[in-house]
Amino acid sequence: MFKHLTRIVTAVLLAGAVSAMPAKAADLQKILSAGTVRIGVPIDVPPFGSVDAKNEAVGLDVDMAKKIAEALGVKLELQQITGANRVPYLVTDRLDIVIAAMGATPERALQIAFTSPYAALSIGVFGPDSIAVKSAADLKDETIAVARGTTQDLELTKAAPNAKIVRFDDDATAAAAFTSGQAQLLATADVVAKDLMDKDPKVQLKPKFIIQFSPCYIGIQQGSPELLRWLDTYIHLGLLDGSLSALSQKWIGTALPTLPPI
Repeated sequence: MFKHLTRIVTAVLLAGAVSAMPAKAADLQKILSAGTVRIGVPIDVPPFGSVDAKNEAVGLDVDMAKKIAEALGVKLELQQITGANRVPYLVTDRLDIVIAAMGATPERALQIAFTSPYAALSIGVFGPDSIAVKSAADLKDETIAVARGTTQDLELTKAAPNAKIVRFDDDATAAAAFTSGQAQLLATADVVAKDLMDKDPKVQLKPKFIIQFSPCYIGIQQGSPELLRWLDTYIHLGLLDGSLSALSQKWIGTALPTLPPI
């Protein structure tokens, strides 16, 4: 009787353990056998991902997804995702890979695995070629517009406490101050600078110096060592041959900085 009860309890516990386990990770061989890789990309984070006039996904992360599928020699199943569902979609095996301008954090690393960085956002000081500024120490008479309380405001104030910094309520009003001539330089993110130049060819916002980099990482399911190794190798070779830097130049407007491995 006791042995029979023990078997029943053990079976119940095992069933509970199995049901609580996450979905089996889609490692490299599984993807190659299926002939398809499921990659999630953003459509609300230009220039990493957005929708063009033809309602097609475009951006740095979209190009990256296409190149990875091509290198794997498999069909690409592109899924449009948001910041809120990119990690859950990996954990529940709805995606094999997420490429979505994602930063690596200890909290996220408890649920998913990260590759080495493939791209980077940066904040810095931007302006026309005519202004010869290459570092915070070179700032003298130039007025710099910045959004109040942002990382660029805090870090620029720290690096150049005596600079002529004019603070505005947000990035839009800071950018308007620059384009209207109220400021000679703009402290902002590189993607904002490129967007302003794309919208108005007369605007010159070339990088003067970078204040801080924020690397972007590819996310995959935990328990996928072969896929992780393959993606790291792909990224490593892309850094060596300059193709990832060219991708950054195309979509962000700046060359890729030296990125430390994760």
